[in-house]
Amino acid sequence: MKHSMIITNCTIFDGTGSEPITGHSVVVADGRIADVIAGDAAAVRKKLEYQSLPVVDAGGKYLLPGLIDAHMHLHGYSMEDATVVKLWHLTNTNEAKLLHAVKNLSLLQERGFTFLRVMGMPHSMDVHLRDAVNEGVIEGPRMICSGQELSMTAGHGDLQIPPWAYREPGLTCDGVDECIKAVRCRLREGVDFIKIHTSGGCMSNNDRLEWRNYRVEEIRAITDEAHAFGLRVAAHAEGREGIRTALLGGVDTIEHGFYLDDELIEIMLKQGTYLIPTLSVGGIIIEKKDSLGIPKDCYDKSVASHEANRKSALAAYKAGVKIAYGSDAFNVPRVRESANEFRYMYEAGIPTLAIIRAATLGAADAMNIMDETGSIEKGKFADMILVSDDPRQDITVLGDPDRTCMVMKQGRIVVQK
Repeated sequence: MKHSMIITNCTIFDGTGSEPITGHSVVVADGRIADVIAGDAAAVRKKLEYQSLPVVDAGGKYLLPGLIDAHMHLHGYSMEDATVVKLWHLTNTNEAKLLHAVKNLSLLQERGFTFLRVMGMPHSMDVHLRDAVNEGVIEGPRMICSGQELSMTAGHGDLQIPPWAYREPGLTCDGVDECIKAVRCRLREGVDFIKIHTSGGCMSNNDRLEWRNYRVEEIRAITDEAHAFGLRVAAHAEGREGIRTALLGGVDTIEHGFYLDDELIEIMLKQGTYLIPTLSVGGIIIEKKDSLGIPKDCYDKSVASHEANRKSALAAYKAGVKIAYGSDAFNVPRVRESANEFRYMYEAGIPTLAIIRAATLGAADAMNIMDETGSIEKGKFADMILVSDDPRQDITVLGDPDRTCMVMKQGRIVVQK
C-alpha cells in the first residue's frame, strides 16, 4: 500500500483537546489514518492486514496532527530584512509576491504546518497556488483560499493601499447589488470562502478601528449569497461596531475581534461563530518597535489595541467561544515568524491543550474541513507532525523548524530530520 506505515513509540496528542496518550501506535494506510491501536509495532502486526507495513520508531517523541494556520497571507516578504515593510507597495510586483508565496509555503511546511486558510492574494493567485500544491507542481501545505477580499470604498481593505496606487479589480464593492455580484465573481474564480472587512484596522492609514465597514444589509447580502453556494464568510473585525455588524450579518468567523464584550460573546455563542484572535501582529509590533518601519498611525493603533486583544481572546475562551489558530502572517509578523502565535496565545492565558486544539481540530472545524483532517482519528488524512519536546512543557516547540522532526502530509513524509 502506498504511503502506509506503523508509527510507534510516541506520545500522541490527538488534537481534540484531550490529554495525550502513550503506549499506542498509529497505523497509516493509503495516506489515511487506518487505526490507533494500543501496543507497539509487534502488537499491531498481529493483525493480518498490517503485517507487511514498515515501522517508524518515533523514539519517544511527540506526535500531533499537522498544524493549521487559519489566517495567513502567503505573499509576505519571505526574507529577514524588516525594512522592506516601508517600501512594500513600491518594490513588490505581483510576480515577486508569487515567488515569495512559493518560498513561504516551504517555510511553513518545514515548521509543521500542513493546511492553511489563505486570506487573499491579488488576482486570486492563492487559488492557483492551491491548485499547484494539490497537483504536485510545488511542495507545501494544502490550503483553502478566499481570492481577493472584499472591502467597501474607503474601508480597511481599500485604505491599506495608498490613494495614488493601483487597485486590483473587484477589491471594493458598495451596496447590496455590488456585494452580491462580488461574491459571484469570487465563485467564478474558484475560491473556497469569502473574506470581507467590516471594521477599520491597525494596518491601514487614516482610519479607526471603531469605524464600521459595510452596513448590516450589505454583509447579509454577502453571507446569504456565499452560504447559498456552500461557502463560509470570514470577517476582518477589530472594533466593536464592526464585530457587531459582522455578527448581525451572519458571518462564520470573526478575525481579530480585539474589542469583544459580554453582548458580542453571547451572540458568538448563540450563532456558533469562531474567533481567530491573531495576537501576533500587536505582540510583534510591540516587541520590535521602530525597527519595522511601520507608519506611526498604524503603530499607535496596534499598541493601543493589543491588551484589549489579549483580554478579548481569554474572555471568549473562558465563555466557551470556539477558538481557532491564526497568525495573520504577512509582513508583520513575517510568515517565518507565524508560530509566535502559540506563545502569544499561551501568554494571554489560554491553556496549552486548548491552543493545540485551536491549531488542529478547531482550525479544521472553522475551515469546514474537519471531516478530512485536524485530528489523529481513524479515517482522516494522515496529516501529522513529530516534535522533539513535550508542548505541555514548552509550547514554542510547535512551529519550531529545529525541533520539528517529521512532517507527514496525506501519509507522505515531506520533512524528516
